[in-house]
Amino acid sequence: MFHSVIRLSNALNSFIHKLVPAPFRVMQIGSAFWQSRALYAATELGVADAIGDNIMSINEVAEKVRLHPDHLYRLLRMLASIGVFEECKTQVFRNNKLSDCLRSHSAQSVRQMVLMHNSPEMSRPWFESLSKSMRNGDVPFAMSHGKELFEYLDNHPEFDALFTGAMESVEALTGTDHLNDFNWECFERIIDVGGSNGSKTLAILKRNPGLHALVFDRPQVIRDAAEGWRGKVDNELLSRLTFAGGDMLEAIPSANSDRDLYLFIAIFHCMDDIQAEVILTNLRKACVQHHPTIAIIDCVADSPRIDPAVASFDMQMLMGTRGRERTETEWRDLLDRCGFVIQEIVSLRTFARLLVVTIRQDRIFRMQDHSRKIVS
Repeated sequence: MFHSVIRLSNALNSFIHKLVPAPFRVMQIGSAFWQSRALYAATELGVADAIGDNIMSINEVAEKVRLHPDHLYRLLRMLASIGVFEECKTQVFRNNKLSDCLRSHSAQSVRQMVLMHNSPEMSRPWFESLSKSMRNGDVPFAMSHGKELFEYLDNHPEFDALFTGAMESVEALTGTDHLNDFNWECFERIIDVGGSNGSKTLAILKRNPGLHALVFDRPQVIRDAAEGWRGKVDNELLSRLTFAGGDMLEAIPSANSDRDLYLFIAIFHCMDDIQAEVILTNLRKACVQHHPTIAIIDCVADSPRIDPAVASFDMQMLMGTRGRERTETEWRDLLDRCGFVIQEIVSLRTFARLLVVTIRQDRIFRMQDHSRKIVS
């Protein structure tokens, strides 16, 4: 039902766009970055936080955040015209459902996500390197910054913190309803690979009292994660969660039983096939003699007529990484090459889907030979 509603919404938008004269529609698309830059400025300057639950004149807001009243008015007027903030009467504003998502402490805050995607680090490649990359096939982020994204994060702590914060706000972006679309209770332990500070795993543990979890991510990401949750979540819940640092391109924590579940949320779309095969080969090694289940929550791109949101995510992967949003055929081919098979594709109440994956049992998989092939 969720995906049917999304398809209907896309069809209606497409119909409305066809009613707009072609030159004007092209200009709408060509100037769309004006809106994103205005949103970024209001977010960076903390305007939604300043307004809070109040109704405030532009002069009151400007005085509170020390901004130029006329410039601020024109900024908020533009954002209100596209549904972000509400102008109650001339030069008087309040937060609405959309601008509330820009507030720091909102349960649905995507403030960090807006700041990260519109940061100088992420914006420069779009303006500087996209056209050039069309000729040479390189990653625009690396072309602009001299390093690929994750290497850059390792060497720029401030941006790394912003990036991590943005990833932690994915729950606000997607909601948590999709956590009820899969039966987690039939497992004993989740191994969340690339699980950041564990926020998504904690949301699963809250719904499943008998479940334990291990969160695995880069050491600098999870170094203070456990301590950061103390006092914020129940001690019993925290006692079921452990952390381990490492590099998934080198090794993945080992399975303890057939009732372990490896969880990969939005991991593989950041990787090209070579990197993904290295991770999947490490995963096979980690399974040891057990046969755990693997759950991959990621986009599955339709072909043709790809969903606009998925197409946009795919372009962002092109900009910052060597990854891509894969079609079902591409997912099946990738997993098959590494000795895995998709058992089921679960539709979720989000733009992603959940791929239920297991180790292939119908043939002998020569992992050692495959590892050499990947490395070579």
